[in-house]
Amino acid sequence: MSVKLVNQLKDSGWDKMDHLGNPFLSYEFFQTLEDSGSIGGSTGWKPVYITDPGKSSLYTFVKNHSYGEYIFDWQWANFYHQYNISYYPKLTSMIPFTSATTPHFLGRRCPDVMQAYEQYYEGNNFSSSHFLFLRPDEIDFFKSYDYLIRDSFQYHFVNNGYENFEQFLNEVKNKKAKQIRKERSFPEDISFKKISAEHLTQEHAKEMYDFYQTTIDNKGAISYLTKSFFLNIFDRLKNNICYIQASRNGKAIAGALYFFSNERLYGRYWGSKEKVANLHFELCYYQGIEFCIKKGFLVFEAGAQGEHKISRGFRPVKTYSAHKFKHPDFHQAIKKFIIQERDHIDVMMAELSLRLPFKRD
Repeated sequence: MSVKLVNQLKDSGWDKMDHLGNPFLSYEFFQTLEDSGSIGGSTGWKPVYITDPGKSSLYTFVKNHSYGEYIFDWQWANFYHQYNISYYPKLTSMIPFTSATTPHFLGRRCPDVMQAYEQYYEGNNFSSSHFLFLRPDEIDFFKSYDYLIRDSFQYHFVNNGYENFEQFLNEVKNKKAKQIRKERSFPEDISFKKISAEHLTQEHAKEMYDFYQTTIDNKGAISYLTKSFFLNIFDRLKNNICYIQASRNGKAIAGALYFFSNERLYGRYWGSKEKVANLHFELCYYQGIEFCIKKGFLVFEAGAQGEHKISRGFRPVKTYSAHKFKHPDFHQAIKKFIIQERDHIDVMMAELSLRLPFKRD
């Protein structure tokens, strides 16, 4: 078996694999995470690449915390702690700091690579193994390795072949459409600009990093991404980035960063130096919807959480993750939790769907 385990991207053969048009699976994205110090070192995200060079690669991370994952397992960690059993380290496979549905293998889904992963998992002191934001076609594969499948949900905008934003509004109930138009009304000195590809500059990267830090400071959150990440990703992946800049009298006051594949738009980060009513909705939702429609993307994933997205045209959509626990009693207890949680999510999604703003749905 030619499968090997490495901790650095340059040794993984990742650059020779098909990343399926997904920017988050590109060599450039992972390279930028590594080079910028956003993963590795003391970040608590130690990369592990299990690969059969040129054929198949699986990516995961040794985690000593649960930050930056968006599928929350703090209750499980506390459950372990109550019994004086360590929950960390664990293995988590996902795109770091990114709540996007992506494949967990590059190339073909190879049993030899998965077997090597399972041997690594069993042979080390990991409490558990997690694959987050599964594609639906991965569910049965992970079930066959005795993983529990957990349901979660996000809010997605679905492009029904709209020609423009007004056509989208025509499908929204009159009262809601009026609200959206009102929210999009800004003083004359505020303007918006979508910037992508060769028009992106290092100055834009610095702006976006500053806006990102403003959001981190306002929320008292953790700054996962370094300035170097923004500077490098705006250069290396510019053809998969849209930076939306808000200006007052020609001076940038806010920005939002989007990534996109051949068919999907992903909203990621935003920030503002000024408090302007409805600016968050404009930069993070309406400008994204416009860009999604203009590019003909099928779906706009606006990230985790936020019931306020429903009245602005975003639908609740199931997401999935896979989990396995070494301790059999904990595995069975969490299995019961997942089943009860799934029933609750089904009820909640049905209720949320009733609040969609469309005239016919």
